[in-house]
Amino acid sequence: MAELSGFEVLVLVSEIDLLLRGTYINNIYSIGESQLIRFRKPPSEDVWLVVSPRRGVWVSKNVAERGETTEFTSRLRGELERAKFSRATQWDLDRVFELEFEREDGRKMIVELMPPGNILVTDSTGKVLQGMREVRSTARRVIRGVEYHPPPQRRQSPLDVQIEDVRKMIRTETTVGKAIGKHIGMPRKYVAEVLQRLSLTEETPSATLENREAEVVDVLRGIVKEARESPSPCLCETPKGDDIFVIPPRGLKVKEAGRSISELCDRMFLQDIVDEGATPAPDEGKRKELEITISKLKADEERYLTEASKLRLAAKSAAAEPIDNALQILRDSGVSSNREMGSSASVASFLFDRAKQLEGKATEARKASVKLNRKVPEAATKGARRTKSLAKRKQAWYEKFRWFVTSEGRMAIGGRDAQSNSTLISRHLEDNDVVYHADLFGSPFFVLKEGKEQTEREVKQVAQATVAFSSAWKTGLGSADAYWVAPEQVSTAAPSGEYLPKGSFAIKGKKNFVTKNIVEIAAGLDGAQRVVAGPEDAIKSQCTRYIVLKPHREKGSDTAKRVLRDLSTISGSASLPITVDEVLRALPSGGGKVVRRVGVASPSI
Repeated sequence: MAELSGFEVLVLVSEIDLLLRGTYINNIYSIGESQLIRFRKPPSEDVWLVVSPRRGVWVSKNVAERGETTEFTSRLRGELERAKFSRATQWDLDRVFELEFEREDGRKMIVELMPPGNILVTDSTGKVLQGMREVRSTARRVIRGVEYHPPPQRRQSPLDVQIEDVRKMIRTETTVGKAIGKHIGMPRKYVAEVLQRLSLTEETPSATLENREAEVVDVLRGIVKEARESPSPCLCETPKGDDIFVIPPRGLKVKEAGRSISELCDRMFLQDIVDEGATPAPDEGKRKELEITISKLKADEERYLTEASKLRLAAKSAAAEPIDNALQILRDSGVSSNREMGSSASVASFLFDRAKQLEGKATEARKASVKLNRKVPEAATKGARRTKSLAKRKQAWYEKFRWFVTSEGRMAIGGRDAQSNSTLISRHLEDNDVVYHADLFGSPFFVLKEGKEQTEREVKQVAQATVAFSSAWKTGLGSADAYWVAPEQVSTAAPSGEYLPKGSFAIKGKKNFVTKNIVEIAAGLDGAQRVVAGPEDAIKSQCTRYIVLKPHREKGSDTAKRVLRDLSTISGSASLPITVDEVLRALPSGGGKVVRRVGVASPSI
């Protein structure tokens, strides 16, 4: 099977960097393990990025919007949705993509193509926030909450090779092929091109390179420079099948020249990704069973190593003590023995032997966990599909924001972040509307359409929604104040000598305060089977069955799962036409706890 090398990644990074300038992430979908990211380039152009942990990352012109989502996709959306693309880079000519985004808290998506492949999201400090797979090895640990480190390089970058390095390779290896292939981080399919340019073969004795070290360095750097500055993407016939190259290799037939590597990746890999996405999804039972066993083995490994370390310390202490004291150390260690010990040295030797035994058990546990870990992907290819298809429903313009309908039938629309706050006020605010904001930092704007005729009941409803979707939720406040103003009181101009951050507006004149609004939200399904969230007094007029939540220290994704499960229960339906991601988008940012369930389904449903 064709696969991308570090040279193709080098060129793809340049293509991505150019084609995604000025875009932001609009949505993310999945096909199996691969992620399809829709970037929006204002005003309305869509650019699709295929992110495959096995195939690569490229801009696609052949992706049609696909309706699948997984738990991992939902987590990616939570971290990256509406993030503005900054730049694409590569890690040291390796098969690692890094996509950086402009956010105050910093975000970076890292895609590793080395088997079994991985997709990660890190923060501005490099700490892993989300990952498709954990890595726990002697070389590195890639787990949530730990700083990310790329795969260790075992070979030298062709850009770093010096004349003395070439001399060491000549002395170490017998043939030219081994000297270059084993010591230089050059994709194997390009090693042949290096040898061609040196007029050598793989079996040529390495001694032939003596006095040609500078020429070897120049050829290596020349190939990298050519790939970076003047690539010629093409599809070539090789003994192992068709493969993608960025430098047409001598001696191979070029089947097709491409305008870009992305175009060739579409041609070679996209259908494979679609076909793989159509295979059955994970057998959760088998996978979880394997993961539990692996977890126990890792715990055993750590326990054995801890006990062994204690015994080694005890052995060192016993060796330096009189025999009576050494025997007491033995008893304190919790290790019993029938062996006669007449000296401190014999006690120390016995303790050292037991430590070695425990270290051996730790090694066995580690080997067993590694072996089982390889079977997890196999378990993930068996069983029935568990991903849900997203309904192909045309959304109303206001569904991009937070929204609900008041008890009087008016539409209340709120921002999700600084960008949508700005869009809501600048594009959708009309003269007959009313604008709401919480009296604290970190609040959305809510616009009550045709709100000049608002009732006292609606004032309370929109004020409550405004504080519920503000920072009051994450900080766990029980209540908070809000206020409303007329459209003409909202200005994009900062007061003299002050600065307005993006998404912020200045309020002029009198503010109409609504105090002590309870921080609480209700969520249910309306008649169009859409998830809608807002104050209970408004939601009960839209939904006959709904869930009421208050802030709680819990992951937002866990809360969304619980709400979806509870909505299914009270509606009497085993499967609702909504996803966890839709629920997550409707709820305030942060976790919550269910305080009541309203409208339990009757037995006849």
